[in-house]
Amino acid sequence: MKAVVVFHSIYGNDYLLAKAFASELKSAGPEVGLYRVADPDWVEKPDISEKARGILREMRVVPEAQPKVLESADVIILGSPTYFGNVTAEMKAFMDSTGGLWFHGKLIGKKCVAFTSAGNAEGGGILCLQAIHTYAMYMGMTCLPVPVTLVPGENWPALGIIHYSNGKQAEALDVKTERAIKNYCAFLVKMG
Repeated sequence: MKAVVVFHSIYGNDYLLAKAFASELKSAGPEVGLYRVADPDWVEKPDISEKARGILREMRVVPEAQPKVLESADVIILGSPTYFGNVTAEMKAFMDSTGGLWFHGKLIGKKCVAFTSAGNAEGGGILCLQAIHTYAMYMGMTCLPVPVTLVPGENWPALGIIHYSNGKQAEALDVKTERAIKNYCAFLVKMG
């Protein structure tokens, strides 16, 4: 199995999610590529902690995604911050740039996994995941749900994984989200 993780991140929360997906999958053996979408207007916020600043600087050296990185993958993992119940403009621009892949049917049959970060439970995270799934379905991909038994005793939305940042800059993922990603990656590897 070959996987690619493509993300957009502003404060680093989605980068931490993407990095966790890539790390967990790599530890299980699959070939994994990690890419960020282009964000030419991105600027480092002045009012962030030194730890968050380090995470953002690390994120900036991740290679930028080009549509062609999706072609060779069996599993495509897409993540974006939730903006008004949708993906960010930068993630939407990346999705739109893959029109040539759609025209030639290059993504038909590939598996798609969605993740997002949202400020809070009312922040529209489910709608952002749904936007990623809508894109995937138009491309001919199979959207992989999150099993209800992903983490026993905890609830997860079936459309993907949501990290609730409570409006904070990235410093670390919460334990619940880390556990969910670990369990989900084991699920992906089992699926092949």
